[in-house]
Amino acid sequence: MRKGTCFLFVAMLMATAACATNPVTGKSQVSLLSEAEELAIGQQQDLEIRREMGVYDDPKLQAYVTEIGQDLARVSHRPNLPWTFTVVDSPAINAFALPGGYVYVTRGLLAYLDDESELAGVLGHEIGHVTARHAAQAYTRQAEANLGLTVLSIFVPC
Repeated sequence: MRKGTCFLFVAMLMATAACATNPVTGKSQVSLLSEAEELAIGQQQDLEIRREMGVYDDPKLQAYVTEIGQDLARVSHRPNLPWTFTVVDSPAINAFALPGGYVYVTRGLLAYLDDESELAGVLGHEIGHVTARHAAQAYTRQAEANLGLTVLSIFVPC
């Protein structure tokens, strides 16, 4: 990439960046992902998670986890997200979240928990990742790092 092209690329990247207020910290931060883009990414990745891991076949358990999750999400910093809570069919002891309000717990984790308060703690932790926009922050940091490497490669020939 030539120097002129690089500067144009940097200008275009900076034009797409927006300053947003983190709903949890209240601090301003640069973000390359809008909320709509977060929702789209979460929706796409949700399909992949469901296909790869499978949804645990227990409607009552799914409803129980969803009820607790929705109660917590309603009092979160981003209550208007279309929150979904899913038990995935994996023996691993894990929970994770995707951008846009997609939260997952494994059947292995549920077998490990002792009571509803422990489940609420796990779900609250994952809701915290979503509300603090951790995925959007990671995406922005990665894009900034890639930009830095691109600029460096222009000015430091091999």
